[in-house]
Amino acid sequence: MLQRINELEQQRFNFLINKEYDAFAELCDPELRYVHSSGKIDDLDSYLKKLKLGYYNYQDIRFEIDKVIDMGNYVMATGDLYLQLLADNEPLSLQNRAVSIWRKQGDTYKFLMYQGTAF
Repeated sequence: MLQRINELEQQRFNFLINKEYDAFAELCDPELRYVHSSGKIDDLDSYLKKLKLGYYNYQDIRFEIDKVIDMGNYVMATGDLYLQLLADNEPLSLQNRAVSIWRKQGDTYKFLMYQGTAF
């Protein structure tokens, strides 16, 4: 399970870094909740809008997963996330303790939730 979630997370990051936002949206659950380390919350539509308008411009993302928990219809990953990005054209370097949740849909997984807390 750890390998599968690592692959999905890397795919998610590659889509964000390469600005493949339609492919990113396909990876997401329609009920996506993205809780930023600032405390701001985006749903799928608001997050995609910010991405497409260039508000978030990701340069590098690395997620060091320390635990994956299979919860039946959901899989939760926890670990440390390191980000380099521009947010509203301001450079940011973030280090977060992170939780991501993926919802199982048949043989696939959809990115359902993220929450990062700065450390």
